[in-house]
Amino acid sequence: MDTTFLLTGGAGRVAAAIPALEKYHYLNPNDNFKILVAQWDMFFWSNPVLQDRTFEFNQKGNFELFIKNSKLVAPEPYYYHKFYNQQVNLTQAFDEIINGDTQHNDLKEFGYLYLNSSEKNYAKAATQELKNTKHRKKVVVFQPYGSSCELLNNEVVDYSNRSIDKKTYFSIVKKLSKHVAIIYLGPSTFRHEQDDISTFLNDDPYYIRNMIATISECDYFLGVDSMGQHIAKSFNKPGLLLMGGTDERNVSYSNHFKFFRKPNTLPKYVPIRINDTDSNYANRINDGLLNLTDQEINQICDSVINDLDKGNSNGL
Repeated sequence: MDTTFLLTGGAGRVAAAIPALEKYHYLNPNDNFKILVAQWDMFFWSNPVLQDRTFEFNQKGNFELFIKNSKLVAPEPYYYHKFYNQQVNLTQAFDEIINGDTQHNDLKEFGYLYLNSSEKNYAKAATQELKNTKHRKKVVVFQPYGSSCELLNNEVVDYSNRSIDKKTYFSIVKKLSKHVAIIYLGPSTFRHEQDDISTFLNDDPYYIRNMIATISECDYFLGVDSMGQHIAKSFNKPGLLLMGGTDERNVSYSNHFKFFRKPNTLPKYVPIRINDTDSNYANRINDGLLNLTDQEINQICDSVINDLDKGNSNGL
């Protein structure tokens, strides 16, 4: 009996599952498996192993085609004990759930996002034009807001405490723009109203693919715990993540990125999808973990510039 994998949740989860799914293909060559995604199927485009196996979940006939006579597997890392105890990250959790492998030594061989020639050419041309226009040698992609943000009274509100506020975002942009060109990654409605410094990736039908391609051509990624970090990791881009209400030990890649966290703070774990009451309690405890001082903003900007000057992302 062939297998059908059902992926739900946000873009970061989908991207983080790709290495384990590619690995499954090579470990199980006789399984004509399929992948159903609730959204974000564009992360599988141009993937030579997985694109033809991936389908949108909410399509008429999918039950008869892909589920009824298959073994349905819905991997859920948030329910996995090693994940919620900060012993494995998302990608490793998917590997253990899907492949039963607890070593993960070979994951680096799998899971890179793929681009076609048009997307590659678009990104190269766009980033080079930006460098020429801004008279800068380096490009930084900056994602200041997580997927759970809301806009209230023109202020960004994130109850998961993963995002910075608009004032902090603009302060960082102004300081960094003296040294690098900046691409803003996020919704147009959340962008700082006075931000005429950074470059915005337009909301068009190919926005996500253009974003993936642009990150593949950038020199550095600066962001919060959201989809951008998974894309940057896929293309081996150095970066700095601003950590608030989530723990880098399970939501990110501790052997790749560097992290900024307010001194002497660690978040209360948020049991997403497990217990809403405990999640609400943890989010309240974590409130303010990304309220940054001017000194901390300067430290973050100096770290990014030093990394770019040195050509690495080690140490903060």
